[in-house]
Amino acid sequence: MKNIIKIISICLLTSVLQLQATEWDIKNINVQTENDSDTSNDEAYSYGSSISMLFLRKDLNESILHIPFTDYIGKDNYISFAIAHQIYTPGEIESYLPLPNDRPYAGYMYLESGIYQSHENNLKSLNIQLGIVGPSAGMEGIQEIIHDLIGSPDVKGWKYQLKDEIVFQINYSEKQYFNLDNLFGLGLSSSVIPEYGFNLGNASTKAYASALFRYGLNVTKDYGAKPMDNTTYNKISLDANYDYENDNRWRIFINLSAKANLIARNIFLDGNTNQSSHSVDKNSFVMNGSYGISIAYNQYSFDYIRTHTSKEFKTQDELYSYGSLLFSYNF
Repeated sequence: MKNIIKIISICLLTSVLQLQATEWDIKNINVQTENDSDTSNDEAYSYGSSISMLFLRKDLNESILHIPFTDYIGKDNYISFAIAHQIYTPGEIESYLPLPNDRPYAGYMYLESGIYQSHENNLKSLNIQLGIVGPSAGMEGIQEIIHDLIGSPDVKGWKYQLKDEIVFQINYSEKQYFNLDNLFGLGLSSSVIPEYGFNLGNASTKAYASALFRYGLNVTKDYGAKPMDNTTYNKISLDANYDYENDNRWRIFINLSAKANLIARNIFLDGNTNQSSHSVDKNSFVMNGSYGISIAYNQYSFDYIRTHTSKEFKTQDELYSYGSLLFSYNF
């Protein structure tokens, strides 16, 4: 199974390099990492990381690369590629036995590709994830390395993680950008970005709605940054031709967001689809609240996001939170 993931990754990278040289212009590279260890012990969503690239497409006659039932003429059309992984653990990581009232261990590794259409203040996104949950994702080894680096206890219960399962996801979202410059009369800039969308697949099936508020000095004219549990590529500009290289202003602003999720399936709580595995009784309605800061200069930007989540399953003892770091370079 690991060999399959490696082959897919190599094919994906080869395709990107070949097509980028002839038909696509690279616009952005994002490196994102998430962890709960900055304020708490490993629990629930423990760790995640991704590397992603965004390209402006010139091949507008390729209909397979357009969002169905939408008009792509006169819009900025993008395509993205990413590789990512995530780790989920129960609270008592030093227990050798499964914990019936706590979530299962799970590792998830996936490839993702998305198509995007931006016009004026609207962004439509459609992406596909192909990955694997289970031992073949190799997340037990990743967590051991991380814990050695940060001095955390050894994790004892990976024997009871979810079993191998191929994951296929289709995710859609739509965002609107509203400019609110000089809000409160302080001469600063701000924006509000509402979003709605859905996930459909054997890892996650849900609908959601959210809103992001940004306020500060020279707020970037893009569709914002959010944690990895999101169907939209981070940092897509409202203007595909914006000259970041010659923008020498400092951009420093705060971010506040809220998200409501209506969940039909979550493999990391419900367990494997067609195999017997550990599971818990999930909550169908979950709220997320986030806050953070963004700092950008020229072509570089840094975002820190702290996310707090309401209880995801019935027997969950405490609320949990995690931090996200996002480093971006705009071409």
